Amino acid sequence: MHLMNLPLYLLSHLARVWPLIRGRDFMLRHVLRRPAWRDALGESSSQVQTRAGFPMCVNAGNDFISMGLKLFGNIEPVTEDFILSHVPEGGGFADIGANVGYFSLLVAKLRKGAHVQAFEPNPPIADLLEQSVVLNGLTNSITVNRLAIGDRVGSLPFRLHDTNTGHSRLVAEGMTGDIEVPVVVWETWWAEKQPEPIIHCVKMDIEGAELLALRGMREFLLRQKPALVVEAYDHQLREFGCTAADLKQYLLDLGYREARPSDGNFYFIHSAL
Repeated sequence: MHLMNLPLYLLSHLARVWPLIRGRDFMLRHVLRRPAWRDALGESSSQVQTRAGFPMCVNAGNDFISMGLKLFGNIEPVTEDFILSHVPEGGGFADIGANVGYFSLLVAKLRKGAHVQAFEPNPPIADLLEQSVVLNGLTNSITVNRLAIGDRVGSLPFRLHDTNTGHSRLVAEGMTGDIEVPVVVWETWWAEKQPEPIIHCVKMDIEGAELLALRGMREFLLRQKPALVVEAYDHQLREFGCTAADLKQYLLDLGYREARPSDGNFYFIHSAL
């Protein structure tokens, strides 16, 4: 390795074994603030060997989520632990806003016989997820749906983010996007699946449209009572006319309770379970 990249080489090896939540954001942003380091990491292999032992395809260049996967070999360890603790072997998982699909692949690889519904409407990112599914021999375990989940059916504007595809999103009514994507309401889309599969956990990260999607899942949530990981940031939710408090109250009214403190995500389980 060129001497100039030796610090990045050492940091990358440290990051791969870093056991703590604290410090991860600092390390990644330390890399992203240095153009030579950022470019070296961004231009490295388009495949990542994760900490969990499976390979996956990631986005090229300066993409925050893919850069995090390259540096650490995983993302959001708290979310990972919550999901795995609520999806049994043979269980069901819905990954709404899957991006390159780390959590979808994780569940399918670590929970024998699990079935995963992954939703990613951004075409090039969905391509990467599908490549990872094939790479890992998981075509019978993971269904990649090139759909957004919302509160109405149709084709809606979708805004692309060039340095963090995780921030690509549906836009609120009256705003313009870069592309149009197909949107479905979970309840009617899921009703087509007979007999109805059981979903033990739902992870939802759709950049402010979470409450819209949850409103379209109401009867399903009351019926199946899956564990929930839902991103909730006020500055994103306000674009769609709501707040994190509104989202939380909606779930409380459905009988859910918080399973652990929020860290930007809400972690909910149903009180009846």
